[in-house]
Amino acid sequence: MNLRRFLVKKAIYVVLTVFFIASLNFFIFQVLPGDPTRVLLPRGGTSNVTGAQELRASLLHQWGLDQPMTTRFVIYMGNLLQGNWGTSITLYQGTPVWDVILPRLATTLLLVGIATVLTMWLGLILGRISGWHRGKRTDVVITLVSLFGYSMPAFWISLVLIFYLALVVPLFPVYGQGTTGIATRDPLSLFVDELYHMALPVIAFVINNVAWFSLTLRGSLTDVLPQDYMVTAAAKGLTEKQQLHWHALPNARLPVVTAAALYFGWVVSGAIVVEYVFGINGLGQLTWNATVALDYPLLSAIFLIATLGVVVANAVADVMYMYLDPRVREA
Repeated sequence: MNLRRFLVKKAIYVVLTVFFIASLNFFIFQVLPGDPTRVLLPRGGTSNVTGAQELRASLLHQWGLDQPMTTRFVIYMGNLLQGNWGTSITLYQGTPVWDVILPRLATTLLLVGIATVLTMWLGLILGRISGWHRGKRTDVVITLVSLFGYSMPAFWISLVLIFYLALVVPLFPVYGQGTTGIATRDPLSLFVDELYHMALPVIAFVINNVAWFSLTLRGSLTDVLPQDYMVTAAAKGLTEKQQLHWHALPNARLPVVTAAALYFGWVVSGAIVVEYVFGINGLGQLTWNATVALDYPLLSAIFLIATLGVVVANAVADVMYMYLDPRVREA
């Protein structure tokens, strides 16, 4: 396959996908129940409050909610192309959504990014061990433990970690992003302190998600190991380590690449439950707060960022397939 043609087709696919996602993102929030003016005006802006109806009409006109849906859609797409993703209307009134999202996005990228890398690293190790020793006691133990962590609710794992590692044995802080009231320390100390406060959230994330990678690699290895070329590798006298690294893992890695693309795309969406339990002021907690406040422009921007992350990550994974699998290049 011509690489340039493939990249052009993939770019067109990404652009069309982003357009349809943006369109769907717009129409979803148009049909959601609720009225953001009800959050701002006392008792829903009824006639019990003098001038409330006029104020509500003024707010609806100011936010463009009194325009036809087609008009709002054209304005919405035009603003997206110009980099204007809207203005917070209830949670941070009058503040551009990018000014609200960017600081929290940085926190989420640090928290969930570190947690995702550790989850992948540990999951690949466990999946490799489990797949190579499939059917044995080691495989059973790893599968059961990883499935137990995967099946437990994230909030329950977080609360257990807080109880045992922050209260019973006070190794880590209970919540927060950093030690408050200290502004004189150097940036490196502040960064280390922030990582220290993120230890428990990262552990909770890893426990809850490591099964995704370990079971994916295990299942892929289970399909690869009985193949004829693996029997040939063993007959040639290769050690188990050589068989695993030279023949088994290169052919079992493609499903793992797909899983990694989905997870790296999910990084920008944050972990709502973990961030909320531990008081991490990231994109996940912002999503919850915006939902409670019925801040539709802010919610729309957050969801669009999350879906864009998934689309871009999958596009990168498709390009990686060109280099990892000769069959794709020859197709």
